[in-house]
Amino acid sequence: MVKKGLLVWLLALAAFGDNIVMDRVRTLMDEETFAAHKKLIDLLFEDQNSYMRSSSVDMVKVATTLEENGLLNLALPSARQIELIFEYGGENPLFFMKLMTDTLRNMGLSFILTKEARLEKEGFVWRVTFESKTVPDPVLLAKRLEKNRAVVTDLERLDAAEWRYRIEMDGAVVDAKPIRAGESLKIVRPIRPVWMEVGAIKRLIIRELPGSHWYADVVVYDKMLRILSMKQNETRTRYLNLRLPADAAYVKIGDRFTLENLRSGLKLTAKGEK
Repeated sequence: MVKKGLLVWLLALAAFGDNIVMDRVRTLMDEETFAAHKKLIDLLFEDQNSYMRSSSVDMVKVATTLEENGLLNLALPSARQIELIFEYGGENPLFFMKLMTDTLRNMGLSFILTKEARLEKEGFVWRVTFESKTVPDPVLLAKRLEKNRAVVTDLERLDAAEWRYRIEMDGAVVDAKPIRAGESLKIVRPIRPVWMEVGAIKRLIIRELPGSHWYADVVVYDKMLRILSMKQNETRTRYLNLRLPADAAYVKIGDRFTLENLRSGLKLTAKGEK
C-alpha cells in the first residue's frame, strides 16, 4: 500500500514537472505560434526533466531550443517602444547597472532610457526602454552576461515588446582590463571611458602622450563600485601618479571635457605588487 502511494506521488510530481516546463515555454511565445507548432514543441521538449535546474525551469535553455528551431519570434511588425525589466536580488545596484549597461551597449544598444530604477526589500528593479523593430536576443544577452560571471535565472515574455529578466550576480565582475605590477600599456582614441582592474597593484602612473591634450577625469572604485577617490582637472594633465587605496579594485579613466582630447592616447604604467 505504501509502495503504491509512493508511485502515485512520483507520477504526480513528474506530471507537475512536465506542466511547469510547458507552461514556461508558452511564456516565451505568442498563443498563435504555440498552437500552430504544438506537435513540434512537444517533440522538442519531450525530455522535460533536462530543462529543469534544481526546482526551477532553465529558461535560457528553453529559449535556446526555441531559437535554434525558429520558434523564438523577436521581430515586431514595425518599430515600437521596447521595455526590458531587469530584476536583481543583491545589494549592489550600481555594480548591477554598470554590468547591464555594458552588456546592452556591447549588443549595439547604446541609446536606452531608464523608465524606472527602484530599490525594494526583495532587491533592485531597473526598467529600460528604447525604440526598435526587434527585441534583443535573450540567448545572446545571457551569453554576454556569462562572460562577466552573471547568470540569467529567470526569463519571461510579458508582451511582444516587454521582457522580464531575473539576474544573479554573486560571482560577477566588471568588464575591465587587468593590469599587473611592471606592466605598461597604451590607451589610444577611446570612444568611452576606459575601465582598468587594479586590485593587484599599489600605484598607477598615467602619462599624456604627445599629440593628446588631456584633462584628467579619473575615478577609483572598490569592488562594490563605491567611489574611493577621484581626480577631475580643469587644466591640462600631462602626468598623474595615483596611489591606490588598499581596497581599490577598479579605475575609470576619461577626459573632463571630451575623449577627442586623447587623440594620441595615454600611457599607463603599473607599480608595486599587492
